Amino acid sequence: MEFFKLFNYFYQTSCAAVVFVCALSGASMQKLILISMDGFQFDYLDLVAPNEAKHFQFMIRNGVKAKSIMNVFPTNTYPNHYTLITGLYPESHGMVDNKFYDAVWNEYFDFDNRRDNVDPFWYDTGAEPIYVTNKKADPLRNSGSVVWPAGIGKVKGIGPDRVIPYADSWSRINNTERVDTIISWFTDKTVPINLGLLYFLEPDGIGHVTGGGSKNVTDMIKVELDNVLGYLFKKLKENGLLDEMNIILTSDHGFANYSRDKAVLLSDHLNTSWYKTGSVQFGNYALHKHIFPEEGLEENVLQALRNIPYLKVYRKGGSELERLHYNSSTRIAPIVITGSEEGVVIFPDEASRDRMKSVGVHGYDPYLVPSMRPFFLAIGPAFKKGYVSEQFNSVDIYPLMCHILGIVPAPNNGSFENVECLLREKSVMSKTHERSTTVILLVIFAGLCALLAGIYSVCTCQKARKQLRLGNKTGPEVTTTGSATDSAEVERHDEL
Repeated sequence: MEFFKLFNYFYQTSCAAVVFVCALSGASMQKLILISMDGFQFDYLDLVAPNEAKHFQFMIRNGVKAKSIMNVFPTNTYPNHYTLITGLYPESHGMVDNKFYDAVWNEYFDFDNRRDNVDPFWYDTGAEPIYVTNKKADPLRNSGSVVWPAGIGKVKGIGPDRVIPYADSWSRINNTERVDTIISWFTDKTVPINLGLLYFLEPDGIGHVTGGGSKNVTDMIKVELDNVLGYLFKKLKENGLLDEMNIILTSDHGFANYSRDKAVLLSDHLNTSWYKTGSVQFGNYALHKHIFPEEGLEENVLQALRNIPYLKVYRKGGSELERLHYNSSTRIAPIVITGSEEGVVIFPDEASRDRMKSVGVHGYDPYLVPSMRPFFLAIGPAFKKGYVSEQFNSVDIYPLMCHILGIVPAPNNGSFENVECLLREKSVMSKTHERSTTVILLVIFAGLCALLAGIYSVCTCQKARKQLRLGNKTGPEVTTTGSATDSAEVERHDEL
């Protein structure tokens, strides 16, 4: 019975040691928040006086800023947000637009549909979001997603550890609640996260209504967005997280303003029986469209489209779609059209044009329309201070995050070399790996110590039992002729 008591004691001791060391491992993990402010153009901060955006300026002074980000086509919310967390182009990760048609499965994706936001069918196409990479690196690593577009569902059987139940990207959750939620996840005592994805709807909403770069947009930046950024810093400081938190603040796209003079009416040039767009139920206008010609009519459709002013026509398999990395997915139509310059909007007919309400628009080829490109700021122990970089690609942000977190990235289209200049030192990942190795060695050491202590105690106990048996056989002579040490030893074992 004593043996089992001892074994249980040392087993529990070794488990406690392992738990303690694992807790140290969690405490030593690099922490990161990736923030998106939807529709935040690369030069919006130039439109706001520095003293009216003090928290953005705090990040610029104490962190890094990129001149702009080259995002992916189409410059819409879901393709670009999934690129940010996977490092893949839309042709590879499968989110080819906010709303699109999968001709192979005859299925429609609609970002307004709650089920489509979490259905692995749309996302689990070979891509690996950062929250999956984080979890695969270590089960103790946890991620949280505050309604990140294309970032709340399971991929490869792994979803974010923390999400807001029954909420998606368009849920009306106020900004301070979003911040409070992600802070509570970082400070949770049982399942703390080391990676957070935090999404804000603005200034995209106000940009659509009043136009890109409008006074309403700059007022939104000066008041609501700067304030919520300050609130985030305040909550991080109150919880002792500010000095250890790495923060990346970016966006999905910029904005242009619609020009009625550049409206393209497909009904003026194409017989509607020649093609389908695969998105009839998704609305009546677009900055770009997928064209599915009826069998045998592809050349007729192409010829008609190429005669339309203000229209850029891409054929699948052609060099231009390959340049845009928008070619190989089966979810991309045989013909893709977009505006050839800023302000162009494509309509099926005159009636749909007359129903157009948006002033600000996006979705263009970012190489043709530079205003589509978003901004990038970052701050934290991993980043340089007061550094301005040249433009890099949005696909580069995924390998950058993996490096900061000290995890091995999944295959991606980005390049860490493009963003290495942002970092204070090049050894963030190696130092994290050193800590991980140290933690593993400590766990092994603690286990071995507990095991050896247990073996030693068992052997000592068995030796004592043997001596007691011998003492019982020799009778009183042992107690009268033995040394004082022998007598004391017998007394100690009698207490066991």
